Amino acid sequence: MNDVQNQQHNRKKFNMSRNLIWGGAIAAIVIAFIAFLVIFMSSSETPTAFLAKWKSALESSDAKKYEALWVKSERQRPDKGYQNTARLLRNSVNFAVNLEGSGQPYRVPRYPNRYRIEGIPVIAYLPEGPKDQLRNLVIEKKGIIQQRWKIIQDEVVGEGIVEAVSPDSTSQPNRVKPSNSPVAPLVLAWKAALETQNVKTYTDLWDKSARKKRAASFRRATELMSQTHVVDLQFATYSPVPTQRNRHVVDGIRVTLQGGSEVIETHIRTLTIEKKGFFRRNWKLVNDQVGEIAGAIALANTEPSGANTVSGKESGGILNGNAPPDTQFKVRQVLGKWQAAWEGKDLNTYMSTYSDKALITRVTVRDGKETKIFLTKKQLRAKMKKLNTLYADIQVVISNPQINGDRATAEVTFLQKFTGTPASGTRPAYSDYGTKELDLMVDPADGHWRIYGETWSLYENVPDFPKM
Repeated sequence: MNDVQNQQHNRKKFNMSRNLIWGGAIAAIVIAFIAFLVIFMSSSETPTAFLAKWKSALESSDAKKYEALWVKSERQRPDKGYQNTARLLRNSVNFAVNLEGSGQPYRVPRYPNRYRIEGIPVIAYLPEGPKDQLRNLVIEKKGIIQQRWKIIQDEVVGEGIVEAVSPDSTSQPNRVKPSNSPVAPLVLAWKAALETQNVKTYTDLWDKSARKKRAASFRRATELMSQTHVVDLQFATYSPVPTQRNRHVVDGIRVTLQGGSEVIETHIRTLTIEKKGFFRRNWKLVNDQVGEIAGAIALANTEPSGANTVSGKESGGILNGNAPPDTQFKVRQVLGKWQAAWEGKDLNTYMSTYSDKALITRVTVRDGKETKIFLTKKQLRAKMKKLNTLYADIQVVISNPQINGDRATAEVTFLQKFTGTPASGTRPAYSDYGTKELDLMVDPADGHWRIYGETWSLYENVPDFPKM
């Protein structure tokens, strides 16, 4: 009896072991099959290859083809960009995409399967005329078993009308040429905010701490937004700051302010842009410098009529010298800022036009004799501070500027009449007239033009100015 029970017990144990072995084998097969699906059925497509599919969908004007590239849940969100582009495709709007002008795809921190591509140049051929766009695309691998790249955001970050304008009044296309610079999308967003006079959008482009640090620049820019802005990016230069990897300077942006159909002024803007944020780093404005009006219109109020001064029309006045037009315009802008700050006794603005390494030669004339002194920037500040307290009124008249140089350096010579009047009366306490030479160069620290050298010499046989 015991033998029979033992046999039955052994048979049960054998059956259980066999079942466990088979169960384990089946489980292993299932796991291996799932791993096979994940590894071999997951897309091996690269982000760059997916970009080509996105380009093809846009340029084919096929709304369904474009829709298929999206994550379904993200298509419903109005802030993701799908709805606007899909509507244009359904209305048979054609697109042209330039992938060569875009930035390289980069992985989004904390999201291993998510990539971002910034600054993709696109032309949308709308019924009212073609428009240049810059787009940012965010894509991610989606799917439990079979993963494929899908769009989760297609954002238009800047848009401008394709116009036909030329500085020499000849008919030439003036399309906004997308830059390979990573800050180009923010520049176009800045342009759109100014031209739509949207103060909130403009404010959001700034880094919060920079708005406080550069309060004067921010306040000046927002005050001007009550006027209509026309922003010309044709001559803008995009320069990464050599010593700071995540900072760029965009210079030479020409902005015209209008009141109705009347042009109020034209000035140059310089943007300083930096990547900000701890976890999610984005490009932000850290400065928006408003340059002098049309290269120093203020001088027109003091110069005799007919004289060739720094002031002038929208082009910045008559160009003299062999420097390129863009350099001449920028140098005139610095010269106008320098002159206005000197007359206004604005010491900080005046000193900002000089490089930290500037070497200044100043001359005092007494009884026809010149006395030269050589100053560092620190010494110049002390001298100018003393000068501002000495005279209640300062006038600096500039004429006949001659600008020679290239796109990085310039030498400007001009005639300068200085008059300082004490507070005790209207009779000039001191006046001289001479030839001044300023040496300017693009500062490698931030890309701004600054004065590196200054000399002055007495001008002989000076004719009297006509009375004002």
